[in-house]
Amino acid sequence: MSVAARRTARAAAPARRRRRAPVLIGLIILVGLLFGARQLIHHDAPVTEHAQAAATAAGESSPSPTPTTADSGLQRSISDWAAQQSFSTSVVVHELTGQHRSASYQPTASVVPASTYKIYVADAVLHGVEQGTYTLTTTTDDGHDIQTDLSNMILNSDNDAARTLGFMVGWKNINALLQTQGATATNLYNYVPPSTQPVGDKHTTAQDLATITTKLYAGQLLNPSHTQLLLGLMKQQHYRERIPAGVPSGVAVADKPGWLSPADGENGYIENDAAIVYGPKSTYLLVVTTTSHTTQPLASLSKLIYQRLES
Repeated sequence: MSVAARRTARAAAPARRRRRAPVLIGLIILVGLLFGARQLIHHDAPVTEHAQAAATAAGESSPSPTPTTADSGLQRSISDWAAQQSFSTSVVVHELTGQHRSASYQPTASVVPASTYKIYVADAVLHGVEQGTYTLTTTTDDGHDIQTDLSNMILNSDNDAARTLGFMVGWKNINALLQTQGATATNLYNYVPPSTQPVGDKHTTAQDLATITTKLYAGQLLNPSHTQLLLGLMKQQHYRERIPAGVPSGVAVADKPGWLSPADGENGYIENDAAIVYGPKSTYLLVVTTTSHTTQPLASLSKLIYQRLES
């Protein structure tokens, strides 16, 4: 090669390197994106208390539902109703469409959830299905499959089905999942191993029930298929004497009630309900917990809220 040719080749080499540089950078970026996508696909390991603590330390949080605006008229209605009662109560109302009005009464008071806690168990079970830990056809310790136990738990408020599913997921794991989802004052672990018999009762707040039920409605807990599965079961549950009894016939209500009597344990009477009401003008959340011994006050509050938000 002549001297002139070598000089020409040396001059061309940097240009070729410059042309190759964007290609190499592009390949590096593509590999990074593919790795990041793989991490997103596989990051959902089963929730444990350790994983929840790590997420909290990292500053992770669940997305928030649409903000609501405190409504003074709605607040007066709830406060006046509560003042007329002879029992303790907590109430949360969030309008999920339209004006997004809200009001509450003692929303953070610790209460016994009774069977409203079964919303939490259903959330955790379906979360596990989405992670691939099990499927709806997985056989549980009671000999049924998960789909059957889930249906019995929500439709019939079956306690045995709820216990089976709760122990399958792990009560501490359910607590940890709820923490990451924003229900920070709930404790469902009322057992002393190795016994599987409860000691005392579970605890939650009306605010935690409102948070989980609102996020369920908004599709922020589960995928669309499992969201509709759970809301569909709640729309069909068999005990309609509480919030559903306060709205006109034909108005859809997706709810999970819970109740206890002194015969059920040491806590006296409990009458609770957590609901999504699909009114013609307003879809709204209503959670009410009480120590009432009848369902009538819950139905009367439900009627009051429906008339105010639908007028």
